[in-house]
Amino acid sequence: MAPPRQGVHPFLRAGVPLLGLTIGGFLGLKFFVQGRLDVQDAQARELDLRAPVSKQRAKRFNLEEELARLKGEVDLEHYENKPVPRPKQLAEGEDG
Repeated sequence: MAPPRQGVHPFLRAGVPLLGLTIGGFLGLKFFVQGRLDVQDAQARELDLRAPVSKQRAKRFNLEEELARLKGEVDLEHYENKPVPRPKQLAEGEDG
């Protein structure tokens, strides 16, 4: 005697819902990720438009020029090395 039939093919019972959820999840994630990227692009464009013209046309950062500017501001020949007080020293100084 043959086993009783299930009535519905196993692929229709398990495979079709699995494929449907997989494809639906992919399309849903694609929709939400694209929305997030659109918002980020809109924010970037909005910030660029609100920036002053001087900032929009600012020249690129150059490390050598920045080093030269800092060397002009700081006198490396005449400086005093001062130790930074540690937390215990600060607490003792307040009490004593």
